[in-house]
Amino acid sequence: MIGLLRGELIKLRTTRTAIGFGVLTLVLLALPVLAQTLLGDPVSAADQRDAVTVPWPIPVLPILFGIVGATGEHRHGTITSVFLVSPGRLRATAAKLVAYAAAGAIGGLLIQACALIIGLPIMATDQGLALNVGDVAAVAGRTVAAFAFGAALGVAVGAIVRNQVVGVVGTLVFLLILEPIVAAFSDAGEWTVNGAFVVLTAVADPGEFDYGPGLAVALLLALTVVLGAFAVVSDRLRDVR
Repeated sequence: MIGLLRGELIKLRTTRTAIGFGVLTLVLLALPVLAQTLLGDPVSAADQRDAVTVPWPIPVLPILFGIVGATGEHRHGTITSVFLVSPGRLRATAAKLVAYAAAGAIGGLLIQACALIIGLPIMATDQGLALNVGDVAAVAGRTVAAFAFGAALGVAVGAIVRNQVVGVVGTLVFLLILEPIVAAFSDAGEWTVNGAFVVLTAVADPGEFDYGPGLAVALLLALTVVLGAFAVVSDRLRDVR
């Protein structure tokens, strides 16, 4: 298992995909942070927290990152050598999930640090800081969790679908079209993937949802485990070429 995990981390470190997604995430994040800190006049601690929080749907990017990574193995045929090392396939899938979750967590921490570097000096100059160390740590912790679960979910989806285009497009349609439709016409919308990420990234009003970040983490963890198990089963039932 350690060897498989080390191999996954080496692949992540030596490919350009992670860097590309990181740069894209930073560019998309800088715009709302600048807009909220310069134009939003965030004075209270809650407003300042929201101003430097990595908002949904930016965590969609680590999901896509995981999908691209998992489907790329099938697309380029490198998954064959992985499964030759681990014929049972459970350890191989678990190693990939853990490696991408770790990469997502590191990426989330770096992205959140950039948001704080951009936003805190502006707010300190214009409005004065109302945030304390605990607030900053809470925001960072939620972002790290969101990015870690996002990347792991993407790996599980990619391992199930295998086709990169289908995985990416299908995920975008599901998250950005189908789930918002459900949320618009049903109270079940708060229990969707979107709802869990919105709660986790702390951009929801306290009374908008019936649960907090702890339950959001539990929901995303359960979903990752279920999809990961389904990915293992589907890999065992299908031939690898």
